[in-house]
Amino acid sequence: MIRPLQEEDIAQCLTIYNWYIEHSIATFEETPLSIEAFQQRVHRIQQTYPFLVLQEADHIIGYVYLDAFSSRSAYRYTVDLSIYLSHVDCTKGYGSQLMKSILHEAKTCGYRNIVSIVTEGNTASQHIHEKFGFEKEGFLKKVGYKHALWLGVTYYVKHIA
Repeated sequence: MIRPLQEEDIAQCLTIYNWYIEHSIATFEETPLSIEAFQQRVHRIQQTYPFLVLQEADHIIGYVYLDAFSSRSAYRYTVDLSIYLSHVDCTKGYGSQLMKSILHEAKTCGYRNIVSIVTEGNTASQHIHEKFGFEKEGFLKKVGYKHALWLGVTYYVKHIA
């Protein structure tokens, strides 16, 4: 079931995210977040943007949310997308379910553009963005350094009516 995130989901979402911080290049954060720091982030996002979770039984499989692309007012119709799945549930179609839901939310909210920044080498994220019609609109070489690697990022953009 996909639904809006509730307060009791935050700890499970943090567990998912901290795994990516510690073991992957999907995020450029390098230090695991505390529950307090993650709660503050979630609460800030939820004040303005949709934040959805995919739940099976009492287990959060993954989450997706929109956030500000930039704080400058002219960007108000453009949002940033983040999507994370439990690392053990990545190849079961859950990402597609979350992506469909957040795209629907974005359109309902009146956003015109969705930007997603994908780390070089994160092929699963590249594939899901391309599957849902995101286009590569920019690449920055070697802008992040994590796990002893210099990594680039691709800006994926989806224009919605």
